[in-house]
Amino acid sequence: MRMDFERGGFAKWHDHKVLEYLLHRVIRRTDTNETAHNLINECGGFAEVFRAPKEKLTDIMGVGEETALYIRELGEFLRYYNGMRYDVNRLVLDSDSCEKYLLNLFDGVERENFYIICLDAQNRIIYKRRMFEGSFESMDIDITQLVRVAVKCDASYVVLSHNHPSGIAVASNADITATRTIERALGLAGIRLLDHIIVADGKCVSIKNEYSGTKTIKQRK
Repeated sequence: MRMDFERGGFAKWHDHKVLEYLLHRVIRRTDTNETAHNLINECGGFAEVFRAPKEKLTDIMGVGEETALYIRELGEFLRYYNGMRYDVNRLVLDSDSCEKYLLNLFDGVERENFYIICLDAQNRIIYKRRMFEGSFESMDIDITQLVRVAVKCDASYVVLSHNHPSGIAVASNADITATRTIERALGLAGIRLLDHIIVADGKCVSIKNEYSGTKTIKQRK
């Protein structure tokens, strides 16, 4: 397997073979083929293995504490690596890049989180911050704090985003009402809210579309 990897990497490998090879780093002198199959089957897919909580991993046949920790570390490394690819000093957030950026931002996040992303006049990300954690409908959103963050960054535009761990990518009435209120508050400071996006089950849904009917993330000219 090592010789195969050195000749061509993982490009032509099946998912279970890739995982089997990685597992050899922590489960030595043991056939890890069956464990790789168990992980993929129980977690629902190759990528889902690296998003699974440690407790779920250790319940799978062939996976102990050390192996579960190794898999979690690999998952965190992948998310960190993808985050570094989207250098906040260079990334232009448009309709295409926004979805990839947000899907990576919320990848593996099990609780509901709310982010503010501040952009300059060229739609480049200049700052991002997790503002709240918990249930969005029960969050006491400090709009003054949101506006203060955007003003301090000298932002021209703002994108808001929160995830739905339930996997239901539908904006609630509370989502829409809060978005309108925040949009007005930012507008008073001369800052435009480009969108508020829900991330759920590998999808991105625009809340502003719910009441404007248009695609709101600004494209770079």
